[in-house]
Amino acid sequence: MPPPAAVVIGLDAGTTLIKMVAVDAEGIIQASACSDPIPTQTPSPGASVQQPSAIWNALATACQRGMSSLDSSTPVAALALAAQSGSVIAMEGLNGKDDASLITWMDTRSRELVHSWDASTQTTIRTISGWAPSPGLGLSTISWVRAGATVEPRRWAAVDDFLIHELTGSWITNPSNAVGMQLMDVSSLEWSSELCEIAGVETSALSVLSPSGKQAGHLTAIAAETTQLPQATPVVTGGHDQSCAALGLGITTPGSALLSLGTAWVLTMITDRANARAVPNSFNLSPHVVPDRWSVSKNLGGLGAALASEIAYQQPGLSIDLDTELDRSSPNIDDPYFLPALRDVNRINWGQFTGPETPDRIGRLRAVIEACAFEARLTLEQASPSVVVHELTVVGGGTNSRYLTQQIADATGMSLAVQREASRPALGAAMLAAGSRGWPTFNRPTTPIATIHPSLPYNETMDKRYAEYRQLTSGDRQ
Repeated sequence: MPPPAAVVIGLDAGTTLIKMVAVDAEGIIQASACSDPIPTQTPSPGASVQQPSAIWNALATACQRGMSSLDSSTPVAALALAAQSGSVIAMEGLNGKDDASLITWMDTRSRELVHSWDASTQTTIRTISGWAPSPGLGLSTISWVRAGATVEPRRWAAVDDFLIHELTGSWITNPSNAVGMQLMDVSSLEWSSELCEIAGVETSALSVLSPSGKQAGHLTAIAAETTQLPQATPVVTGGHDQSCAALGLGITTPGSALLSLGTAWVLTMITDRANARAVPNSFNLSPHVVPDRWSVSKNLGGLGAALASEIAYQQPGLSIDLDTELDRSSPNIDDPYFLPALRDVNRINWGQFTGPETPDRIGRLRAVIEACAFEARLTLEQASPSVVVHELTVVGGGTNSRYLTQQIADATGMSLAVQREASRPALGAAMLAAGSRGWPTFNRPTTPIATIHPSLPYNETMDKRYAEYRQLTSGDRQ
């Protein structure tokens, strides 16, 4: 019997859990696993923290579970990590003894500090980092922590470089993750002295920046024992989870874009220009994991949560197939509108209905779906002066609704490539690991992709309703 084929390991360190895939040289997933949920604590209003040890244990658990389903003699050629960004750990001595908790990207306690920055400071941050000042990013969190600290931390880290350090003993990060620290120049891909001065930190307190796909080190003996991976396995610099997902989906060329239809909707568009001044203020500019590529992205807000809330509101037992019910009647110019509360920070409600009369249950759902589709169209229009999209891929829970994806195609006038595979960040990380070993490029995703073309039978009605929707929601965008 021939020995088992070698695999590369891709890891996806998300906020709630960590996933692992083992992929062979043909791009076929030979094993996959995930950790138990990572606990998040809220010790005070606005707080959102996790324990670094819990994150490391989650990675170890995912690796142990995945490796247990492979032959024990399976060679592991390399490992790479996709990770969320924006979360921050004050390492090595915040209180003089132990490392602190990780402050996640969901933490809002720095909000007042961000609002206190003058216009010049905010412009500097946006222009250099590519991201507007906001709670939940490294610059604001670090500034807030330092304002109340009695002992200066010797190191600041995010999830990716913390885990790379646990795996290899080296402090290394990558540009696509470092953008979430908001201390990097998005054009030069180096730490910015101006941004570090605003935060009050030295670049020596930050990890070394290394391109995605470059070897960061080897698995230490302790890490190998903990993860059940072979000792001295090459560890490759990975990237941000959204960028790795885009790589896994083949979204790497200018004009291609990814729309994630999850709890929050996020549009990510690929460009070859690193000019933050050319990007609309409501969008962020980030490095891709692919060389000489950047992504222009925008969080459209909790559209998926608004849709899920409306579906939960529906009377249970009355409908087996909501898509079928939604198709039974045609849209009308006088149908009610749903106006999403995109700026409702406290999440008191997801929006309100407006129109001549209170809509019935299907009318309500149709209005929410229409608003989601209109927001996708609006976002593409807002980006069009700087980024033109020719190919749009959609992923996430929203792809389970044929009616929703058809509405997006009709509203935007674009064909949608629907991808339902859920482990794309981990697969993208595995692709980076494979590339570092000189393996041939994995083929495009082998899972079935449905293509949704615009039908546009009611395009005149839709255009008129879109214009009215823009008028009704214009005050929320000032």
